[in-house]
Amino acid sequence: MSRRAPPRTVAPPGGSQTRWPRPRTDRPATDPSAHQRPRGLIGRAELGLMRPGAVLLNTARGGIVDEHALADALRDPAHPLAAAAVDTFEHEHAAFASPLLGLPNALLTPHVAGMTRTAMATAALRCADHIAGLLAGRPEGVPVVTA
Repeated sequence: MSRRAPPRTVAPPGGSQTRWPRPRTDRPATDPSAHQRPRGLIGRAELGLMRPGAVLLNTARGGIVDEHALADALRDPAHPLAAAAVDTFEHEHAAFASPLLGLPNALLTPHVAGMTRTAMATAALRCADHIAGLLAGRPEGVPVVTA
């Protein structure tokens, strides 16, 4: 077995539309800003740039990674990509049908990567603060639908 350089994770800073993954990346991760809806940021060409044994992580937005290209890469023993962990999908609904489903080298989770205890506690406190602000007549900063 050959010695390899330590793995690196590369994510687009500030949600830029830079083509990913960059060459020589072992574990590219996706993280565009919340207001952007990039599609197909990582496709066949980008997946082909990975080093042998690379692992792709997508916990950002569905559609960023071309799921069909990813599934094809994971099925191909000659492809450099070894595995993928995906938490967000192009289509997330009760009739889930991703081409990644059932692949032994794909770890799929149901869009729960952000469901940590800390994240849930922060969200609960923020909701309570918003409700208290509305009840006290202070709607500033509280997201309210008026239409």
